[in-house]
Amino acid sequence: MLLLISYLNLREVLVKIRIDRFTLVILAIVGLLIVAAVITVSQSSNATPDAYRTEDAPETPIYNAFLALRQGDIAMARTQYSAQVLKEAASDTGYGPLRGETFTYGDSARRLRVTGVRPDPQDANRAYVTVAIDTYTTGGLFNSGDTWTSERTVEVIREDGVWKINAQEYFY
Repeated sequence: MLLLISYLNLREVLVKIRIDRFTLVILAIVGLLIVAAVITVSQSSNATPDAYRTEDAPETPIYNAFLALRQGDIAMARTQYSAQVLKEAASDTGYGPLRGETFTYGDSARRLRVTGVRPDPQDANRAYVTVAIDTYTTGGLFNSGDTWTSERTVEVIREDGVWKINAQEYFY
């Protein structure tokens, strides 16, 4: 009912103003663009979160640990590390989130890219995965933000038939 009243009021206003057809077409197109923008923004805000990987590849535990640590899922992160690393994390020589220590980048967005996988030629159960972590922060002069990339190589081993991270690497 309210829509009908609004339509009738709009019609009366348009009759009084005497807008030509070209202007009406332009107004209609602008209105459709606004509706499309609202729909696009509302759908993109409901994006599904990143999912853990399941494939049997040397880079899988690195991606899963990065994602778990970013989301604060320490239990999942622990499953991506070898028994040796978990033992080191529990000892005095350990550090990082597996010991309960936390570190965050605050208002930064981070992305992990696998740039290379090098199997160990002497040991089929060992590989070295090179990753680049892109970090984007807000702020700065004129709110321009800052971007930087850190690259590192992480050792992974096959333990109990699954690839595991064999280093105290927490992707800070």
